[in-house]
Amino acid sequence: MIEEKEILQQWRGNVGFGLIDAIRRIHSLKFLQDLEVIQFESPNAIKRRQMILLEAYVDLVRRYSPLYREYESFTQFPIIDKVFANENRELLLNRGYLGKLFRKKTGGSTGQPFVYMTGVRSQSYLWAGILLNWKVAGYRLGEPVAMLAGPSLFGSGYKQLINYKLMNVRLFSAFDMSSEKLGAYGDEISRGGYRLLYGYSSAIHQLALHLLAVPVRQRFGLRGVVCTAEVLTQGMRETIEAAFGVPCFNQYGCNDAGISAYECEQKNGLHLITTRCYPEILEGGRLISTDMSNDAFFLPRYDTGDLVTMSAESCPCGRGFPLIKEVVGRSNDLVKDQAGHVVSSLFFTALFMADARILQFQVLFDNKQLAVILHCGETRSNWTGYIDRIRSSLVFDSITFAENAAFVKSPNAKHRFIMQVDDVESELAKTAETHRQVDSVK
Repeated sequence: MIEEKEILQQWRGNVGFGLIDAIRRIHSLKFLQDLEVIQFESPNAIKRRQMILLEAYVDLVRRYSPLYREYESFTQFPIIDKVFANENRELLLNRGYLGKLFRKKTGGSTGQPFVYMTGVRSQSYLWAGILLNWKVAGYRLGEPVAMLAGPSLFGSGYKQLINYKLMNVRLFSAFDMSSEKLGAYGDEISRGGYRLLYGYSSAIHQLALHLLAVPVRQRFGLRGVVCTAEVLTQGMRETIEAAFGVPCFNQYGCNDAGISAYECEQKNGLHLITTRCYPEILEGGRLISTDMSNDAFFLPRYDTGDLVTMSAESCPCGRGFPLIKEVVGRSNDLVKDQAGHVVSSLFFTALFMADARILQFQVLFDNKQLAVILHCGETRSNWTGYIDRIRSSLVFDSITFAENAAFVKSPNAKHRFIMQVDDVESELAKTAETHRQVDSVK
C-alpha cells in the first residue's frame, strides 16, 4: 500500500510539474532529470561538459553582441557589473534569440537594482536547481511546500500565484513577523501537512525561535527545511533543526549570474552547478560568474558582489560538482571604518557564536558610529568586553550595544547582518518607536 501511494505521488508530481512547464514554456523537469545524473559524474567529466558549453557561449556572444566582437577569447572579456549592464542593456540583449523572454529584476540588496532578461534554458536551470536542492531535503514532486520569504523569492502577480498553486506551494510573508503572525504561521505549517519549509534564513530562524519559546511544542510533518537568500550560520541551523525536528539545508543562488548551489546530505559545503555557470574566484574571494545558459541576455564575467571560499576537497557523497566551502556574504556585508580598516560579517559571527545569551545580531554603522543590535534571552548584560574587542579592530567615535531592539530590515524583507546607514542614531530611534507601537497594541 505504501509503495502504491509513493508511485501515485510520483505520478501526480510529474504530471503536475509537466503541466507547469507547459504553461511556463520551459523544461525544468528535463533539466532536473539531467542534473540528477550529471551531479554524480566525475569532476573531470563535468569540467569537460562545462568547457564545451563555455566555448559555444563565447561564440554566441561574439556573434550577436557588438560589445564583444573585437575580443578573440573569453579571457579578454572585461569584468562587468550592474552599472555596466544598465548602461548597455540594448547591446547585451541577444537579437538572434527567438524564444520566450523572462523579465527579471534584482532585489537591490547591493543598492544597484536592475532589470535584465533570461531565456528558456536559463529559466529551466533556475527551477531545476531549486528542485534538486529540495529533493536532497526529502521533498517529492508535488508535495505541499511552505515558503516563508519576500519578493526576492516570490512575486505578487497572478501568473506567479497560479504557478505556486499548481506547485502546491503556500506563501507566508516575511514582512510581518510579529509574535501573533509567527504563532499563526506555526499553526498553519503544523496542521497543513507541509513536507518542506523553504525561505529566508533569518525568517525561518525567527519562526524557530518563537516555536521554541512557547510552552506547547508543535509537531510537524516536514521532511526537511531549506534556507536561502541569506547567510545561514551554524547557530541558526541548530535552532531551526531543534524547532522543526528535521535536517536544515543551505542553498545559495544568484540568478543574474547563473549561480545555483545546494547542500547535500553531508552538509560539507555547497555543490555549485557548473554546467550552468562558469565561476571565477578573484582575490579576496570575489565571485565572478558567467551564466552560460542565458542565451537571451549576455552577462559574461559578471561580478556577483558576493565573497566565497572554495573547497579543495571532494565531497564523500560522490557528487562531482565543485564545493563552495563558505559564502562569506556580499561585498557590501563589510564594515569599513574611518581609518580604512575592514572586517566582514564573519568577524562578528565568530565574536558572538560561543555566547549562549546571543540569539541573533545586526551591526549598523555610519561614518562615525557603530551599533550592535542583539536579540538575547538575558538582558542588562555587560558587553564591555565585546566593545573592547571591536575597538581593537575598528576605529569609530562611538561603539554601542542595543538589546532586543527591532532589526532594521532591507526593502525586500531580508535580514542583513551588516548595514551601512546614513545615521545610526536615527535608525535606532526608528526601531525604538516600532517597539513602542507594538507594545501599545499588545
